[in-house]
Amino acid sequence: TLIAYWQRAPSPEVSDFFSILEVCLQNFRYLGKRNIIRKIAAAFKFVQSTQNNGTLKGSNPSCQTSGLLSQWMHSTSSHEGHKQHRSQTLPIIRGKNALSNPKLLQMLDNTMTSNSNEIDIVHHVDTEANIATEVCLTILDLLSLFTQTHQRQLQQSDCQNSLMKRVFDTYMLFFQVNQSATALKHVFASLRLFVCKFPSAFFQGPADLCGSFCYEVLKCCNHRSRSTQTEASALLYFFMRKNFEFNKQKSIVRSHLQLIKAVSQLIADAGIGGSRFQHSLAITNNFANGDKQMKNSNFPAEVKDLTKRIRTVLMATAQMKEHEKDPEMLVDLQYSLANSYASTPELRRTWLESMAKIHARNGDLSEAAMCYIHIAALIAEYLKRKGMFSMGWPAFLSITPNIKEEGDTPYNEVRPKLSHVQ
Repeated sequence: TLIAYWQRAPSPEVSDFFSILEVCLQNFRYLGKRNIIRKIAAAFKFVQSTQNNGTLKGSNPSCQTSGLLSQWMHSTSSHEGHKQHRSQTLPIIRGKNALSNPKLLQMLDNTMTSNSNEIDIVHHVDTEANIATEVCLTILDLLSLFTQTHQRQLQQSDCQNSLMKRVFDTYMLFFQVNQSATALKHVFASLRLFVCKFPSAFFQGPADLCGSFCYEVLKCCNHRSRSTQTEASALLYFFMRKNFEFNKQKSIVRSHLQLIKAVSQLIADAGIGGSRFQHSLAITNNFANGDKQMKNSNFPAEVKDLTKRIRTVLMATAQMKEHEKDPEMLVDLQYSLANSYASTPELRRTWLESMAKIHARNGDLSEAAMCYIHIAALIAEYLKRKGMFSMGWPAFLSITPNIKEEGDTPYNEVRPKLSHVQ
């Protein structure tokens, strides 16, 4: 039935179908045991304190429930207005206003009026976790079914099409919304299959999908759960190996650049670089060293070189952390790192953007603006050398003479120089 629906539905309707899946992922996300227990305990405490302070004095037990419900609903609706009219069919512990849910309050009242001293929290935690995992698996099944039945459409234009982007974005949402470690195992397995089916989506044409993939998987390498770290490291290794095979066993140029770029972004966004992340890098290296099929190729050396460069960036970042209260020293280190990637425009741009953020945070707006001018000059020069733009860096010379450095380095090296960082 679903396949028949997809076949006759117009493109906007198929896109809406994916929007529904994303809404499901958001609303049935895994909250974690602590959050679930905290919400139940808070609701239980409220009911107990309401009865203890005599708020419901003089009413019989059956009236106590309705009185408590109406009191709670009135207090929350006065703050939330029309928001309380939404559907109450979602799991009852979810959302900011979860404690106003009638089902939860009825359950708590029944617990109180039956003279029970404790609630079966473990049962509710398990129910919540199971619902979240079940929804996750259901959506993964639907995505798998969709990619099987729409493989030809997804492969159009070398996988660079709007339908592919829609499917990919839904896959990435699994990493952006909290999931249990159990669910994530299945997400990683599903993504391995997806990369196998559509390698050209990642290793050919624009690098947007490759970059987003590297960013989200690297973020999982810093996960609290050891099993998730191992799964993320395995997926990362698998991804690099696919890149190597796609390039006819010559190099992992694209994944190398996008991973370095992702690390640079995650340093600012998620503060990676601790023992968890180092452990994941070690696992990835071990996969490369133990892969017998790749033993006679230069792939293990490529992986080792990449992890070494990532560690170098992390070392430089550690230095930055030491000087985080010294804005000028911090920016100098950022500038040094940006210069070390002069031959790789995309990575240089990433670090210049990071510098701009630091300047803006410190209120140095003219310095932040200068960083963006350098980024603009860098892009203009790159486009000129590609024959896509008539003016290069000299267009910005009237603003600052320092702009010359954006035209000094030839863009003929794929990998960054590390001398400045070291």
